[in-house]
Amino acid sequence: MVDTPTRRIGTLDGATEADDAAYLDFIEGIRVFTVNDVTPALNERYAELEAEFEARHGRKPASVEEIRGELDRLAILQSHRRLFRSTQDMRGVALLETYGKREAELIRELDEFERRGPGRLLLDPTLKLPEYYTAVHFHRQPGGYADHPLAGYIYHYGTKLLFGGKNDDDSLQRNMVKSVPLPAGPIERVVDLACAIGQSTTAWKERLPQAEVWGIDCSAPMLRYAHKRAVEMGLDITFAQMLAEDLKLPDNSVDIVHCFILFHEVPVEVGQEVLRQVFRILRPGGLFSVMDVGQAPQWTPLDAYLREFIIRDNAEPYERGWAHWDFPGALRATGFQTGSGPDSEIENFPGSNSAHHSRWFAYKPI
Repeated sequence: MVDTPTRRIGTLDGATEADDAAYLDFIEGIRVFTVNDVTPALNERYAELEAEFEARHGRKPASVEEIRGELDRLAILQSHRRLFRSTQDMRGVALLETYGKREAELIRELDEFERRGPGRLLLDPTLKLPEYYTAVHFHRQPGGYADHPLAGYIYHYGTKLLFGGKNDDDSLQRNMVKSVPLPAGPIERVVDLACAIGQSTTAWKERLPQAEVWGIDCSAPMLRYAHKRAVEMGLDITFAQMLAEDLKLPDNSVDIVHCFILFHEVPVEVGQEVLRQVFRILRPGGLFSVMDVGQAPQWTPLDAYLREFIIRDNAEPYERGWAHWDFPGALRATGFQTGSGPDSEIENFPGSNSAHHSRWFAYKPI
């Protein structure tokens, strides 16, 4: 065994051995190179293709089908896809290996923190996970989100590689939560829906320390890790295992429901039920804050081509339905008020491409 590295990286429990950390840093470097160098070059090359198309046809391409042949032959696009797919698979193997070296130790750690506070962990051993969830290992995470006992550790380090080391201190979630407009009236309870490892949940508790903050997810391993993180941060949060489409919370009992990248990970019919559940538990005047990946009306043909790849090769099968779902219309049909002011208009997430992320703020009428 080589020298053990300093394991803590921001709020993340790092690799087990120094050579593991070095290999993961290498993968992160490839991802950063892809984002910082390959992606801009790809966008420039696509702009040239688009200009060539416009010169021939007198207009820009209206769909990916009109320019698919040119995109299929674009070497830099194929390199971009290969770098993304390869780093996803390299990441999965490396994280299974490094955390597997101390799996028993980490499970004991989770068991110990489960008995500690502040906060509490409410798991439901009788909960039957739906097939739409268990049939997919989202984002090609080995073992899936619910099947592997160390899913939280694997997911957390996986997001470090996804963000190229720019979110090691949860700054993305903290900045996102800080930018949410608060509803009128006292704020006593906040629910972070599909909270995963609780990065947005802890950000809400930091912003509103007087409020009762809940993190809800259907994965027990993710919630166990989320609770451990919150205890280490000294934050009093309730993490509870529930389905987003079957919330065990009273009517009109929540002031804010926050939802970060859930809807593109579920079938549209499940998303519809989630909206009904959120509307039920929100009190009149309560806020529903949503961030998710951009939808098809925002896509360029290049975006559409790349999203097809993500849907097919990154285990995101429900994104196709999400892409064409009239989400603002579904919010209004459920009873939410949207589009009535600057805080409820759709807007881009700060620093992102609109084709990649969008936000909605919706309110339950008083």
